[in-house]
Amino acid sequence: MAKTYRVTGLVRLVNRVMKWMARIGRGPSSVLTTTGRRSGEAREVPVSPITVDGVEYLVSPYGAVSWVHNIRANPTATLSRGGRTRSVRLVEVTAPPVVLAYRARESFARPYMDLPDEPTEDEVRQRAHRFPVFKVEAI
Repeated sequence: MAKTYRVTGLVRLVNRVMKWMARIGRGPSSVLTTTGRRSGEAREVPVSPITVDGVEYLVSPYGAVSWVHNIRANPTATLSRGGRTRSVRLVEVTAPPVVLAYRARESFARPYMDLPDEPTEDEVRQRAHRFPVFKVEAI
C-alpha cells in the first residue's frame, strides 16, 4: 500500500527550498507556474522534469494533486530554472516508460507510488491513471 501524500509544514518548507534552488539553477527541480483553476491566480510548485528519448515530461507521482487539476483546466504554464523562464503547453499522455524512468531516478517518490519493487511496463500501464504524465511542448 502506497503512502498518502499530505501537504504538511515540512512539505511546505521543502517545497520552498526546492523552488529557491530551482530559481538559482541548483538541483533537479524547476518551478512550474500554473493558473489556479478556481482562483485564476498564479500557483507555483517545484517539479522534476524528466527527459526520455529526447522528450521532456512532468510526472505527478502523488496522483491528481492541485497542479495536475490546474493543468487539466488550463494546459498552458511556465517552467522556470536558473533565471530562465519558458512558456509551455502540457499535454497529458499515458507513458509507462516515463513513469518507470521517473521512479528509478526519484527515490523520494517511490513510497507514494503504488507499484511493486520491480514494476514492469504492464503493471505501470494497469495503474497509469494514478500517475499523471504530461509531455512538455514549447509555445
